[in-house]
Amino acid sequence: MEIDAAILKSKGFFQQAQKDKFSLRLCMSGGTADTGYLKKAVEIADNYGGGRLHFTTRQQIEIPDIPAENVEAVQKLLSDAGIKTFIGGPRVRTVVSCLGAAVCKFGQIETGALAKEIHDIYFGRELPAKLKIAVTGCKNNCARVEANDIGVRGVGHGYQFYFGGCFGHEPRIGKPFLPVLAKKEQVLSVIACTVRFFENNAAKGERLGKLIDRVGADVFQKAIEAAV
Repeated sequence: MEIDAAILKSKGFFQQAQKDKFSLRLCMSGGTADTGYLKKAVEIADNYGGGRLHFTTRQQIEIPDIPAENVEAVQKLLSDAGIKTFIGGPRVRTVVSCLGAAVCKFGQIETGALAKEIHDIYFGRELPAKLKIAVTGCKNNCARVEANDIGVRGVGHGYQFYFGGCFGHEPRIGKPFLPVLAKKEQVLSVIACTVRFFENNAAKGERLGKLIDRVGADVFQKAIEAAV
């Protein structure tokens, strides 16, 4: 069976160190899934993989050790069940979040619905480089928002933004640039403005933080202030 690893990667199957095996990443917005979804992941792992699940640092389920000859059957199962896979490359990645005020006694904002709304609008959108977004409910910062390109944190029942953070080979801490916002609609407007700015100005492979350095923090700040 001839394998095009690049095509499979675009569909959520990542080639392992063992060239004849793949690790499948499933998509979850906000790090939450119902039990039916989890049962389906277990079914795939038991019947087509190595019987293991891995939970990534970005709240995705990864199913390792899927032999190449099982990939087609897994793809059909995913399609029939309506389960989306992780999308990598120069695109908006899965939005991560903590449980927020709906569950956590420390939560200042309701994070799950906000993260899902952002995810539903932007997940998979083609951009010059990857763009990672996180939402966290309070100062405990369980979603590590300052380490994402766009981070939103609950502060006194308002929303504090952070821009330009990332992990990787050159980690950096995101900066606020805006005062605490009071309304969810302002949050969505600022994210829309930031995505447009990134889409229109970033060079290929240039993360948001590097773009801000290149064009100037004042230019970026002026652009996003117009969205508030």
